[in-house]
Amino acid sequence: MIRIGFLINFNKNKWLGGYNYFRNLLFVLKKFSYQKIEPVIITDNIKRLDKTAFKHNFEILEHPYFSNSNLIKKLSNKILLVLFGKNFFVDKFLLKNKINIMSHSGYYGKKSKIISFQWIPDFQEFHYPIFFSFKAIFLRKLNIIMGAKHSTKIILSSDAIKRDLKKINLAAYKKSVVLKHTNSIPEFKEIVNLRYLQSKYNLKKDFFYLPNHYWVHKNHIVVLKALRLMREKYKNIQIISSGYLHDHRHPDHYKFIKNYIKKNNLENNYIILGIIPTNEVMSLMYYSKALINPSKSEGLSNTVEQAKLLNKTVILSNNPVHKEQKSKNFIFFNQDNDLELSLILKKIYLNDIKYVKSKKKYNRLKKIEMTNQKKFSEKFEKFILKNTKEKMELIL
Repeated sequence: MIRIGFLINFNKNKWLGGYNYFRNLLFVLKKFSYQKIEPVIITDNIKRLDKTAFKHNFEILEHPYFSNSNLIKKLSNKILLVLFGKNFFVDKFLLKNKINIMSHSGYYGKKSKIISFQWIPDFQEFHYPIFFSFKAIFLRKLNIIMGAKHSTKIILSSDAIKRDLKKINLAAYKKSVVLKHTNSIPEFKEIVNLRYLQSKYNLKKDFFYLPNHYWVHKNHIVVLKALRLMREKYKNIQIISSGYLHDHRHPDHYKFIKNYIKKNNLENNYIILGIIPTNEVMSLMYYSKALINPSKSEGLSNTVEQAKLLNKTVILSNNPVHKEQKSKNFIFFNQDNDLELSLILKKIYLNDIKYVKSKKKYNRLKKIEMTNQKKFSEKFEKFILKNTKEKMELIL
């Protein structure tokens, strides 16, 4: 049995995509790789973890060494890596707990006994430097340089992201491996009743769903502009939005969005829910006329993959990663063309809503999910065994 550590040291609500990524990844490994891999959660604060998602199924190791918010600890770790090629304290803690591998985490040093697989979700700063400060761009570049030097391998979520990395840093590119993650949908009985959702959130009969955080690159504005064009003729059209409402890089962005909604009288057509329970996210997706993701940059969208599993219609911006996720029910639009998007919304709005209503048919989708998860688990096992055998033999 190989014990592999997975680091969760961030605020769940500020990065739900990352949190759900880990939750699903660990669930799949626990379910299909239990004889070969034992996932162990590493955190700086156990309160970060959802009881239902993690606490009862996984071993959890907690230590302030792994804090992502403590500037002194982060700086001292970088200094130790530069001077000694490892952090003695972190190495000792992990080895004491029989963890030789850290996956989807950071880098632990070229001289460390810990095998480390760094995970980089995307390279937004490469395509849209305007969305980042000079400091943020510098730190992201430093993270890639340090990863190329101090990690065993770098995990990426899509081929498009790997092409980006080749242009950014060749040494990191040579260390990179694409592992496209799989996703999950709830059991049929976990889908929340539509009438309850309509009452709770003031939903109309038909609605579109946009589950993205309010970060600038998520591009909500193109949807609002398209909605303004649509509303002139279709007054009852409604788009439901959920996600974290603050962009730490652009603190005034949400205020800008709210002002646009008010100025164009879209309050009844565009409903913002903020952070909502995961089962309600999935239920809104299930009942929606279509999922919308207008993002200018992505790693590999969880909600898009889940909508694919649900056999939903999905309206996507034409960024390279979205195109890589394509499926038969996907419709693409130019990410800055609100007129094109409004015409797509109109076409779907005038058609009957489609979702799998019978438990029998829904369970067929769950079988596809299980097949995908099993394939991913097997691929991950091969990746671990291939890239750890030599170093593990040296350690043992």
